[in-house]
Amino acid sequence: MVSFGAVRQFHVQRAVQEYDQLGGDAFLEKYGFGRAVDYLLVQDGREYDSKAILGAALGYAVGEPATPGEFNGGRTGAARVLRDLGFDVVDQTARDSEDVDPAEARATWAEAARAALLETARHYQTVVSQKVLATAVQDRTGLTSAQPVHLWIGDVLLAVAEDNAARSEPSLPSLCVDERGRAGQRYTRVVKAMTGAVPEDADDHAAAERLRCHQHFGAVDLPSNGGRAAVTPQVARARAAAAPSPADRIPQLCPTCFVAVPASGICDACA
Repeated sequence: MVSFGAVRQFHVQRAVQEYDQLGGDAFLEKYGFGRAVDYLLVQDGREYDSKAILGAALGYAVGEPATPGEFNGGRTGAARVLRDLGFDVVDQTARDSEDVDPAEARATWAEAARAALLETARHYQTVVSQKVLATAVQDRTGLTSAQPVHLWIGDVLLAVAEDNAARSEPSLPSLCVDERGRAGQRYTRVVKAMTGAVPEDADDHAAAERLRCHQHFGAVDLPSNGGRAAVTPQVARARAAAAPSPADRIPQLCPTCFVAVPASGICDACA
């Protein structure tokens, strides 16, 4: 199979421009592709044959376009490459999860969630929100749900955690946070299900587990000292705002003369 590692956004944009200049039929004839049936690249309200666009984009990247037989245009092929580059690819074969066995839907989403979380793990101190993860797994699988995310994403994260445990890996769900940047109840549920215990502080627990993920899965920007566990910036700010100011702190008193003791811990009057 051909590699698209050299393709960048601007290569795809040049292919799109050529498509617009030549017209769809002439573009497809030039590169030898047929009409896309299942996956369409959407840009500025216009639809493009995703596989043909990516094949032409490779030509702009390395000098030789890809031919139809060298790669597939499905969700794990051209559609995924284009989505990873930041483009919107519409899946014409999308199914509603209501039409699928619940166990099948959970397993399908969990496989896609693992792939998305692995990408997150490879970037030090990076997290992904539950909403973004839910969108990603639906886009990657073509299996959608009209239900609110909070009703099903927890089951998906638990399935990922179970898979991690079977592989003797750290828990990838630690990389998924709610809209406030917190590990949240779903992470607590995952930890309890996997260990039988509720973490004393879910955010601190997730921070330590995230560091293990970055180390285990080889984060490209991991510091040479191994990095450090860190809560998300939102949690750090919330904690700082909730911390009492120096004026609110109760001073330590000398047990002998009951005068406030300085930071040294030694009473000046009794010393």
